[in-house]
Amino acid sequence: HILIGQDTDAITTPDELGFGWAVSKKKPFFVGKRSIEMRARLGQTRKLVGLQFPAGARNIPGESCLVLRNGAPVGQITSVGYSPSLERHIALAYVHVDDQAEGSRVTVKCRDGELVEVPVVAHAFFDPTNARQEI
Repeated sequence: HILIGQDTDAITTPDELGFGWAVSKKKPFFVGKRSIEMRARLGQTRKLVGLQFPAGARNIPGESCLVLRNGAPVGQITSVGYSPSLERHIALAYVHVDDQAEGSRVTVKCRDGELVEVPVVAHAFFDPTNARQEI
C-alpha cells in the first residue's frame, strides 16, 4: 500500500503513483488541477515502482537509500519490508521514468555503500489472479 507522507511528498503527482486514471480531464476545476497541469507541462521524470529483492538477500537497502542511473541519483527507496507470503524483502521506490517497466533492473546504493541491482515489479504486491489460493 502507498503511504501518504511516506511514499509521497509535496510534489508527488497522481501520474507518478500510477493513479492518473483517477483524475478527471473533463472537469473545469478541482483543487490541485493547476498544480497537476503545471507538473505535466514539465514532463514526468520519476515513477513509484515496486522492487523485489532475492530470497535470502543479506544486504537490504533501507528507506531513503538512493536509486542510481548511470551512477547518478534519480530516486530513493520510500518503504521497505519483509513479505512473509513472498518470503523476501520488497520495497517501493522512485525510479527514472525510463526504468519503470516491470522486469527492468535498477541499482540501489545500500547504507554501507554497496550497490545492489534489483528488478522492478508492480507496486501492488498481491496475487491478481488468485493463483496462490490454488496451491
